[in-house]
Amino acid sequence: MRPETVPSIPGMRPRRPGPLRWLRYAVGGTLPDQYRHWVLHDLTARTWVLRHFARVMVLFLPLWLILFVPGPLSLRLSMIAGGYLTGLYFSLSFMEDASERRLIKHGYPVGLNRRIREEARGGDRDEIVAMYAAYHSDDPR
Repeated sequence: MRPETVPSIPGMRPRRPGPLRWLRYAVGGTLPDQYRHWVLHDLTARTWVLRHFARVMVLFLPLWLILFVPGPLSLRLSMIAGGYLTGLYFSLSFMEDASERRLIKHGYPVGLNRRIREEARGGDRDEIVAMYAAYHSDDPR
């Protein structure tokens, strides 16, 4: 078994990507196979909504460039606020679908994130994630 396909061990955190790789992941990029278990953890952890929110906030950073557009400051700030509100509305409306697309891009089956979160309500989430990671880590790619 290759080192990047070693299944997660309950109670241990998967290998986290560095800042540049996380930034690429936040804007929609795919991480190397060695981070597959971290992606699964990221999208199924109890804090998955907050993690999604953090990724979305990174996407909105370019909105601050509006400050360099000529015009009244109040207009520029209201444009930034409007961009944030519109973006947050759509991002939070479709966060379930966005997290599923991320898992699919990293080689996991459709519906896995929802299944893990539903099963975790009645038990230990780390054990469930480890079970799915171990099962799906042998996928030929």
